[in-house]
Amino acid sequence: MTELDSQDQLLRIDGELAIATEGHDQLHALCLRTLAELLGSEPDVDEDGDIAIPVHGFVVYVTVADDGPQLHVWSSILTGLGDRARAAEALTDLALEWPRLRFVFSDDHLLVSTILDAEPFAPQHLINLVDEMHELTHDLDDDLAARFGGTLDCDTEDDSYAGGCGGCGDDCDCDCGDTDEGHLDITAVNPSK
Repeated sequence: MTELDSQDQLLRIDGELAIATEGHDQLHALCLRTLAELLGSEPDVDEDGDIAIPVHGFVVYVTVADDGPQLHVWSSILTGLGDRARAAEALTDLALEWPRLRFVFSDDHLLVSTILDAEPFAPQHLINLVDEMHELTHDLDDDLAARFGGTLDCDTEDDSYAGGCGGCGDDCDCDCGDTDEGHLDITAVNPSK
């Protein structure tokens, strides 16, 4: 979770902690605005409309559901998984350590994901989930990948968002500390524009 611990420091939209959305496009726009405040610039959007957030060389995606006000926050964290039985044994420990996150196999990848009810949309809830994914990246290293029989699904040269890829143990020069400077006011987007 984020270091934000008072109502005055929570991310707000037009002074409100949450806003009712009028559809997919408005929710997508609100996610973009929220994540731009977090990152300092507007994040990339892929051809499917998924919002891509760089986190320690991994890419965390925010997908706005087409069939209701929900957000799917997910990332591929390992690739090259060959022995499913071996990977399944390692999965139990990871799932117990991160109970709010869901871990699933997809082809030779291990994905992490969570679903966020977004009616009403509370920008701080999205920030909290991205922050939890960020915290997870601190546990992702070559030793964990070896336990699963795969490799980290990240760009080890990409230090976007904060610090280097994986590990972030005592030797890490990661500067992923929060910059809590009070609450942020962002303007809600009119869905008809």
